[in-house]
Amino acid sequence: MDYQANNLVEVFETHGRLAHVFHHGREPIKVVVLDDYLPEPESIIDLAVNGPGFAPNGRFYPGIRAPVPPSTYQTLLGPLSEILPRCFDYTGRASLRECNFSLVTTPSDQLQPIQRLPHFDSLEYGRVAALLYLGRGDNQGGTAFYRQRSTGFESVDAGRFKAFEVALHADVAREGLPDAAYIDETSPIYEMIGRHQARFNRMIVYLSSSLHCAHIPKNFVFDPNPATGRLTVNAFLGMD
Repeated sequence: MDYQANNLVEVFETHGRLAHVFHHGREPIKVVVLDDYLPEPESIIDLAVNGPGFAPNGRFYPGIRAPVPPSTYQTLLGPLSEILPRCFDYTGRASLRECNFSLVTTPSDQLQPIQRLPHFDSLEYGRVAALLYLGRGDNQGGTAFYRQRSTGFESVDAGRFKAFEVALHADVAREGLPDAAYIDETSPIYEMIGRHQARFNRMIVYLSSSLHCAHIPKNFVFDPNPATGRLTVNAFLGMD
């Protein structure tokens, strides 16, 4: 399914870039896409290559991460200043909660059960995820968004969390744990409602409460080198 063509609802210019706004699902889930995001993306890649080493970062992310230097925050996130109030109802100051370089490096047969399912990043009201793709090539996958079939939830906030958790346990008891693979369109527990392809220097922005997961193709190369692998910048912003 061509989710992008079917679900585009608005295009506008911001900071010299075109922002494409998509709605996925019934709630709907809003995703803002900005191509050619950085004027000099290679300088950010150099920071990942020459900066602090990458290392595993908890049990949820299927790969390795390294901190992004604070000196680059404005370059990376400044262009979002008009996106946040217009698309995500930010009425005050936005502050950065976390910002990392990330590389997907965990082969399918080594995934933990929690890594085989869609997730939400935070229950914090209004938290936004900004994901910048910096990997090259045509086999980088992307990011997909999902609906929990049993509840119809496409996002999880504090009010929904308990019902989501109960339903997930019941779903797994009925269907069994998912196979050791990155989730795709075939899950009996989740329905894919939207997908955006990774493209070099593409930024996508969405609420952290959205159910989502990395979309990793079957023939993906799990490369731990930030110069050649599926490098992304993952930033999280909140309202103060």
